[in-house]
Amino acid sequence: MPFTGFDEISTTISEYLTAAGWKPTQRCIESEVPEFTFSNGRMQITVFQHISGQSLALTLVDVESGDYSRAEVQYGDSIDHLLGALAAWSGHVTRDNFGLMLQEIAREVPEVLVAPLEGGVDTPWEKVQPRT
Repeated sequence: MPFTGFDEISTTISEYLTAAGWKPTQRCIESEVPEFTFSNGRMQITVFQHISGQSLALTLVDVESGDYSRAEVQYGDSIDHLLGALAAWSGHVTRDNFGLMLQEIAREVPEVLVAPLEGGVDTPWEKVQPRT
């Protein structure tokens, strides 16, 4: 069951990211659950709106190496700030600066958690500290 306000948030995400040049994925087209992707030639960024709460799954993939990082962004009432940061960073995010992007996002939203690079499924995700 989608959270209260899911349809409004979904519309906001879809309109904002489409206007910023992001492309809907096939899953987005088929299910109407927001999932968008953007590639700047160095990194591919994918966001997916969870139906259970106000959070986005964020995946960044290095196009050359295939290395990736996953984050969970709890945005609360800050969806516009999150979308603005994603749009601003999408054209120039790289493997070397994506940590700065996550720190900037963490300054604008309640919580950003990053999947650990090592460890199993029981390894806790790490909280990203806001960039000052």
